[in-house]
Amino acid sequence: MPDVQGLVVDPSGHLISESVALARRIPQVAVFAHASVVVCHGGHNTVCEALAAGVPLVVAPIRDDQSMLAQQVVAASAGVRVRFDRAKAADLRTAIESAGHYRPGAEQIRDSFAAAGGAEEAATHLEALG
Repeated sequence: MPDVQGLVVDPSGHLISESVALARRIPQVAVFAHASVVVCHGGHNTVCEALAAGVPLVVAPIRDDQSMLAQQVVAASAGVRVRFDRAKAADLRTAIESAGHYRPGAEQIRDSFAAAGGAEEAATHLEALG
């Protein structure tokens, strides 16, 4: 198995680990440019920023719109969904190790975001509404 590096973002600062890098905050977009996979609860910003970087996802939705976003990630073949309340370490390992199979789907979404004009084009459309 290749060397694996992990980074856990814990805003509370309560997690403790000697084997995984922990941070309260990260420059998420910059980090995603170097990531092989993003594991998250399916928040809209994280999902969109990972996909804008062409990075596949492992999504463990907890509440609100996260379940719907996780399903869209799966439908787009851009990642996998795991059950937040049932996933064990082995389930997460399997999902993370399978992420490479979903890179083409994530890259297709990245390319569609770029073709649509990205944040600048979205801002232009929003400004036109006002």
